[in-house]
Amino acid sequence: MLQRTIPSRLFPARAHLTSAICIVLMLAVTACTVQTVPAAPQNSSGSAESAPAVDLNAVKEYALENAALMQTATASLADAAQEYYDLVQQAREANPDADPYEQLWAESPNEISALVIQARDLWLEASTYYELDEGIVAGVPSLAHYDVWIDAGPPGAEAPDEALEWQLELPDGRVLESPGNFFHNLLEPTLWGTIPEFTGLPVDMDGDGAISVGEALPEAAILLGATQGLNEATIEMQGAIEAWEPTFEDALTALVTMIPTMNEYFGQWKESVYVTGSDSEQQSFIAVSRLLDIKGILAGLSFTYDNIAVLVSDTDSQLDQQIRTDFDTLIAYVDDLFAQEQEGVQFSPEEADLFGTEAQDLATALAALVAQAAADLNVTLDLA
Repeated sequence: MLQRTIPSRLFPARAHLTSAICIVLMLAVTACTVQTVPAAPQNSSGSAESAPAVDLNAVKEYALENAALMQTATASLADAAQEYYDLVQQAREANPDADPYEQLWAESPNEISALVIQARDLWLEASTYYELDEGIVAGVPSLAHYDVWIDAGPPGAEAPDEALEWQLELPDGRVLESPGNFFHNLLEPTLWGTIPEFTGLPVDMDGDGAISVGEALPEAAILLGATQGLNEATIEMQGAIEAWEPTFEDALTALVTMIPTMNEYFGQWKESVYVTGSDSEQQSFIAVSRLLDIKGILAGLSFTYDNIAVLVSDTDSQLDQQIRTDFDTLIAYVDDLFAQEQEGVQFSPEEADLFGTEAQDLATALAALVAQAAADLNVTLDLA
């Protein structure tokens, strides 16, 4: 059962970046030498006109489609967790004096491994669809708290000033207070066994004679409570997207807020097992490379820009072309790194730092161009 309190102020996941983004963008726009940009359109009285209307239904439908596919996966994930929970309960009731996880592993290791792997695959499917939406959800002020709740918010114990205040009641009656986000603070550590309290039993799942990072049976009550909670949160997010009436300001705000966040993601990638290897102390970002998440976010942001580009082009076609070129460059940069990683290349932490700096430079320049377009169209961005 979810008990959630929305604080009097919103805690979007990237709120701590806003001031820095604003400063960087102002400097970048001031220094931009792409071309001379015409002044905002004037009406017959000589005053600046506001930005013209644009049909953003395609962006809303894109977000809804991904959210629906995500929810299909979260519902199936909750079903798998229920089946797993029931097996643990049956083992506990059959022999109250024994460890139910040890019993299950001893009696039916193949069945229990298959169920855990199924749950992991469903988690990954849900997360992948969310990442395609994250640039929109996290970047639009009216939707941003869903990003905090589902994917990006820290636990209250780690960051009380930034955490969302909510409770997760587990099926065994325990209550977790402000436990952070579903994907990376609750479910990923539970499914991959990186937090002892969330782990039922470390096991040799691949049969190689050793227990490596990620080889564990989940703690059943946390797994069930968190998967059910994620499904409920996803359904609520779907409703919010359905009720959302997207504006040109929303689209530009999302782009300017979310494009220049490369340092955050590359920093997490650097500290993960994908770069640091077995020395990594991260409890999350073990299931999939953070580079794949970046690809998903950029795909959603690029799609968003494509649906407002006509207004930018009408004002300054050269600026529109530069934005498109810079988007392509940034996406290709991340795509290349991910492709190399998929082929077996393991980059060093020093290389990850370099790549993060280069990607951030590309992203900052791109966000500055989008901010310039907003200024040209007399649009005030909601970056508070």
